[in-house]
Amino acid sequence: MPLLILSIILYIIGKRISSILIFFFFLFDGFQLIPEMLFDTHVGISKSVDFAFVYILVLFIYGFIRFDDFIPKNRISKLIAIYLSFIIICIGISLFYYHISFVDILRTSRTYFLLLSYFVIRRLENEELVKLLKILFIIVLFQCCLFIIQAFTGIALLVGGESGRTGVITRFYSVPFMLYFLVFYAIFCNPYQGWLRVVTTVIPFVTMFLPLHRSLMMAFIVCALIGIYIKIGGLKVIMKYPRILCVIIIPILFIVAKSAQGRTVTDISNVLSGEFLEVNDDFVMDEDSTFLFRMTHFFERFMDITDSKMGSVFGAGYMTEGSDYTLNHFDYQIGLPDEITGNTIQLDTSDISWSNFIIRYGIIGTFIFLYFFFSITSIYNKNLKTIGLPIFLYMILLFIDSFTSDLMYQNRMLIFPLLLYNLLSSKYEYKKSIDNI
Repeated sequence: MPLLILSIILYIIGKRISSILIFFFFLFDGFQLIPEMLFDTHVGISKSVDFAFVYILVLFIYGFIRFDDFIPKNRISKLIAIYLSFIIICIGISLFYYHISFVDILRTSRTYFLLLSYFVIRRLENEELVKLLKILFIIVLFQCCLFIIQAFTGIALLVGGESGRTGVITRFYSVPFMLYFLVFYAIFCNPYQGWLRVVTTVIPFVTMFLPLHRSLMMAFIVCALIGIYIKIGGLKVIMKYPRILCVIIIPILFIVAKSAQGRTVTDISNVLSGEFLEVNDDFVMDEDSTFLFRMTHFFERFMDITDSKMGSVFGAGYMTEGSDYTLNHFDYQIGLPDEITGNTIQLDTSDISWSNFIIRYGIIGTFIFLYFFFSITSIYNKNLKTIGLPIFLYMILLFIDSFTSDLMYQNRMLIFPLLLYNLLSSKYEYKKSIDNI
């Protein structure tokens, strides 16, 4: 709590870089260095993201009162307004139609309002934005070093689960959240030069492969290739250097082929044949049927939610996992077991974003979110010569990975596109600021 109060005071008195760094600390689980239990204040705030929500709520109200131009008339503001208007409607439906308790609604929907962080962060000058980005880059480099050490030693250094040992590497789930964007920043907009640039590119690059997540590796490779294609000037330049093309493509094809063998091919075949449609009490999957599991998980919830008009349009409501409402209204069979009760987890999942979308947003809401998501992507697509390229690749990565994780569903992952929007029209200032830091 004292750190939250300090961060708000720092912002108000003009020390905004330090203030927003603390906000990022809250937003990304204490940079995955602090156990979640240490954030429990026993007064209603029990997670680091709760501190981030209170920070944004207080400073949004302060900024709205203090500054006449706090909410600019631009495309980002309009997109946020459309998305949050839908969320507010869903809150009303959850409260008055589904009769879900307000406490449950608040606990479920608070993270959606983290998008208001755009209006708080945009008060930073361009030079401050670039400096903040470089500090975050240094932080994620430190996280990557810890992740690399734990992958080879098996000793958990970042907060997160361990999956088991595969050869000499221990598979951990605690990938630094900021890495998904900053790895592209390292490759295409690295602020360092010489050998330091090489080191600070290799470290996050290697970290992307150490979770041994096949889908993530393949998605990252595809996005990196797209970035290289754009950066070097397109196909005409590539065809001038066929040997370099072979050196790049052959190892990648080997990795993709290695990743796609065995159970993955079988799962894709089963999905294409419609096996995942057969959801009943006799449905059995072994522990390696990950892709088939995700498709079945989504399909079971899709069929249930779209069985009613209200669910189809607005989703099933903003109830929490384990609440009385959830226990009385849902009985899904497909899902991971709860570590405490052993029962199937009914609502949120980290295995696929689309199950979360259909439950919380319904069909219409999912399309509204996709419009919001790809509209932001298109903004950066038109500015690929500067900071727009890593953001564009990051958004593509989130979309591809949405079939195997919930990152796209987590609104905190949209913080970087919102953070860097003001830099798009400042190509000269961006390069100058990099040189001066």
